[in-house]
Amino acid sequence: MAMCEMCGKGPQFGNRVSFSARHTRHMWRANIQRKTLVVDGRSRRVYACAKCLKTLQKNA
Repeated sequence: MAMCEMCGKGPQFGNRVSFSARHTRHMWRANIQRKTLVVDGRSRRVYACAKCLKTLQKNA
């Protein structure tokens, strides 16, 4: 499963709970994007979550 290379965010697990309180397993995936970023003067493909990409864009 994909994980953010910057913050380590990955999938989270839990239960869906219906009206009858029946529990079924469920997985929530992080919004992972594959972007080309300049790291140490070189272009590098990075798997990063949308929140990290927003933070990079804000601080640039």
